Parts: sequence; structure tokens; C-alpha cells
Amino acid sequence: MRTKDPEHPAAVEAAVDILRQRARRRQTITYGALSTDPAAQGSDSIPPHHGIMTHLLKNDCLHDNDDGRAPTPSALAVNKATHEPSAQFSTLARTDPFTRPADWTWQDEQQRVFTHHP
Repeated sequence: MRTKDPEHPAAVEAAVDILRQRARRRQTITYGALSTDPAAQGSDSIPPHHGIMTHLLKNDCLHDNDDGRAPTPSALAVNKATHEPSAQFSTLARTDPFTRPADWTWQDEQQRVFTHHP
């Protein structure tokens, strides 16, 4: 799937729903699990490495968050081996419109997501 494919908006919506469910349970999800969950909800599977997953997670961060101030739910998507978000997540969080402060950590962002979705 590519970002211009007609299925992409549905994949973004499915990923947003999955991340919100995880937030309410105060749980993270691996990139691999996130890549297969949208398939179970009627969307195409998203490859878990780079490319389309990066764009999908960026779109998830922007979902209902045009000004970038709300917590970014993609902080819950983590690498299976490290249990941490990828370096691309930290890069995204420090760019417009998100621009997190210098002392920001992905752990802080996860806690903000958990608090935002009780």
C-alpha cells in the first residue's frame, strides 16, 4: 500500500483506533503487530519497516491534531527488540507542527497519550 492508494485513509483510521485502544489499556504495540492489525479490520496490511509505516504513523500523529499540541499516539508503537519507538518517531516529534521541548522524552509522550485517553 502507498500513501496515495485509496485504502490509505482507512488504514490511518484503523491505526488510530488501535492506538487509542492501546492507550486506554496503557499498553504499547509493536510495529509488527500494528502492521497486521489493520488487516484484521478490513484494511490492507502495512509493512512494519520504514516507508509506509512511517507515513502512516505521521498521519496518526496529525489526526485531530493539526497544531501538534495533543499527545502523539504513535509513541505507543515500539520496536519488538528494544520496546522503544524508532528514531523516526523522535525526529518527527521535534519537527513542526509537534516541536517538543529539548528535555522531552518518548516516555513522557507515552504518559501524555495514556493520560489523554483514559
